[in-house]
Amino acid sequence: MTEQHSKNPFLKPGTVKIVQGSIVNPQNGGLRFVLSVTNMVGKTEGPFYPVIEKKWPKVKQEAKGWYNTRTGKYALGAVNTTAVQSDVWVLHLLCQDDELQTDLAALHTCLKEVCKMAKYERASVAVSSVLTEAIPELTTVLGTELVEQGVSVTFYEETVNA
Repeated sequence: MTEQHSKNPFLKPGTVKIVQGSIVNPQNGGLRFVLSVTNMVGKTEGPFYPVIEKKWPKVKQEAKGWYNTRTGKYALGAVNTTAVQSDVWVLHLLCQDDELQTDLAALHTCLKEVCKMAKYERASVAVSSVLTEAIPELTTVLGTELVEQGVSVTFYEETVNA
């Protein structure tokens, strides 16, 4: 996923860690950004929501609310945040179209914004295996848009599928 040579020889790449466990119990210290994928039609029945809705019901409510009000920039490539704990924020990546298909250009745009946010806030990024299974390209895009840019990413292998 990561290469030793990046565009900037002085930029230290982020780390990649794989953890057996649930994303609702993120490891490491500091601020963690948990990634969630959102679609243009406001559906929240995807495979990721059952994993997080028992501990963080606010995430699903705010994803629906963002769609209903369409506040801010509600277009492919937009990112919205939900703080679920003082040190854990869920980032909603609006990168699926009306037919629930992932738009790769929008995914790149979202992750470029996540990279800026993570660097500014000095945060790491957490990704569930549920998302990487649903969007196989996600792992590669995370490598180029985050890890190679110096942002650390932790992949959580969900042990129990809801």
